[in-house]
Amino acid sequence: MEKLAEVFGVFAVQSVFGLSSVVVLRAEDGRYLPIYIGNTEAMAIHSALRNKTMSRPMTHDLLTEILKKLRTKVVRIIIDDLVDNTFYARIVLSQNNHEIELDARPSDSIAIAVRMASPIYVDEKVLDEAGQDEELSSEFVEFDQIMKY
Repeated sequence: MEKLAEVFGVFAVQSVFGLSSVVVLRAEDGRYLPIYIGNTEAMAIHSALRNKTMSRPMTHDLLTEILKKLRTKVVRIIIDDLVDNTFYARIVLSQNNHEIELDARPSDSIAIAVRMASPIYVDEKVLDEAGQDEELSSEFVEFDQIMKY
């Protein structure tokens, strides 16, 4: 079973590796799902959420433009597995009434979904394993506070 989710925000948090970027999803049942991602992907998601465009297209902007020109819709993305602390996702595309599923990193999937206004789903087993019911701790700093464009 999959739960609809929304991007709650992009944050930075101190980890054993220094300052790490985290995208946080909030599922329809109220659980939060923090996913540690790269800084480039964090910036891509954050800029799309804030409707900021760069002077030159970022990779995710280019991909969404290609999909639009090919009249391909992103039907949904699904964060569907967690193995050895690595999240897995699929992007479901539709073109000419034909669906195509692609394996993708959650960060790339989310960056594209935000740009295409596509729904994001999380498999319940992933939420059971990595979701949290409580609000985010104060260690999570809004990405706005550390990233300047």
